[in-house]
Amino acid sequence: MDSTNEKRFNRRILAVCRVLDENKNFLGFTLDLTVEGIQLIVNKNFPLQEQFVIVLSQNVNDEDSSYQEITVTIKQKWRSETNEEYDQIGGEIIAVDLPEELSKLVKFCDEKAKEKYQFDLKLV
Repeated sequence: MDSTNEKRFNRRILAVCRVLDENKNFLGFTLDLTVEGIQLIVNKNFPLQEQFVIVLSQNVNDEDSSYQEITVTIKQKWRSETNEEYDQIGGEIIAVDLPEELSKLVKFCDEKAKEKYQFDLKLV
């Protein structure tokens, strides 16, 4: 596993999706997402594994619920402690069951983040 200092250097897209296991049990949330990589927050009891499978599920409150659940295989690159209860994990996405759905989800999250967090740098 790479160190925390070797995190992804690509543009990161704010994306809050539920992270489930293959039995649809809740594991945590994504923090950011691209078609190549992911950062997520999970309970400390999440097993320490070099590779693992998760299911991405969009939050139920999102107005566009046309997105399907997406199963992805992650190669863990780093893991760091957030607090006494949670860890953050960064990883490379090495397999996706629905690549077009993942691209669609990333695009949707990018657009929503830009709408919500964009600000104007004009000087008054």
